[in-house]
Amino acid sequence: MLTPLVAAAAVMAVATVSHGLAAADPPRLPGISPLSLIKKIGKPQTQAVSGTVKLSVDIGLPRLPKLGSDGGADPVRLLSGVHLLRVATDASGPEARERVAVQDTLSEYDLFRDGSELWMWDSSHQTARHGSVNALTSALLAFASPADLAKTFTGPSAVQTLLFDTAYSTRETTRVAGRDCYVLRITPHSDGTTIGSVRVAVDAATGVPLSVAVYPTGSSSPAIQAEFESVAFSADPAELRFTPPPGAKVVEEPTPDLPANPVHGAGKDWTAAVAVGGVDPRKLIAGLGTPHDAPAPEGPAAVLAALAGTPGTPVQSYLRMMMAAGEKTPVGLVWSSRLVSLVFTPDQRLFVAFATPQSLEATVAGAPAAPGKSTTDAEVGSHS
Repeated sequence: MLTPLVAAAAVMAVATVSHGLAAADPPRLPGISPLSLIKKIGKPQTQAVSGTVKLSVDIGLPRLPKLGSDGGADPVRLLSGVHLLRVATDASGPEARERVAVQDTLSEYDLFRDGSELWMWDSSHQTARHGSVNALTSALLAFASPADLAKTFTGPSAVQTLLFDTAYSTRETTRVAGRDCYVLRITPHSDGTTIGSVRVAVDAATGVPLSVAVYPTGSSSPAIQAEFESVAFSADPAELRFTPPPGAKVVEEPTPDLPANPVHGAGKDWTAAVAVGGVDPRKLIAGLGTPHDAPAPEGPAAVLAALAGTPGTPVQSYLRMMMAAGEKTPVGLVWSSRLVSLVFTPDQRLFVAFATPQSLEATVAGAPAAPGKSTTDAEVGSHS
């Protein structure tokens, strides 16, 4: 199993209020086995979904700073706190199309994906950014979707890998957004993981996951929860199209200089890690303060800079604080929270896992060395 790319992008990018899955009057539904429900999730009856999603994230990070003083919305802040999103997806055509609208009190930030094409609209600055979709932006887009988040734990490769050290249960039912749902409980029986359980509410009629909650070990409150507050199993084609409004500033974003295969897996089972290549924390932090008329940042910094516009010093200071809290070890700089651990290695890789620091260190130590350039341990630990 690959630890969710969602978590990898979340921690690298900077790094609850919960409805819960309990219902006062749970619906009566025909019995279903865990395997049958997992198959139902894998083959939903609809390829189009839209609605309002409440996203709650509390993985143990300090609350993210606001990127500007004008009250504008920004997608990077999705990685902590509670947010309301408008989500629409349609995978019925040859190219998947989706929209995620980050709603804020004074503005809106929209991400439109049409196949490999990406538009980012910032209403507070009347700026439309146009670029291509890559593994990292795909991860951030998936972060807001209960269906995509559920695939991490219910996809064929995950079930095949986790079958013998995981308990699955479908004894509960609930209602989400007025829909009758089965509840799939997933409980790891594996040392070294920080995940205590995962609960997925699956629409009984369509097989679409409507709520996903990830609980850390020993915690009764979810660290990540994405749940529909309203849902329709259709998507208006007009909602999925974007044309810059008159007078808007259009910025063509260069394709980030990422390795050919920037993301791969390491380790196995519940403590498996996602490894992202080409991550130099110093360049990542420095690149976030790059003004638009200066040379574009490279690598993952370019992805974050494009998503957040020009974040400037608040996020830089936040990342420096995180890096300063890391622990230098033989495998690299280690940082951990109640759900996620990460390692920045001297050869410019970032490993992220739902695992204890000790377990992730062992995974990193056993992973093949990365080809190409490398840095020294001193460089990896110096970010002030």
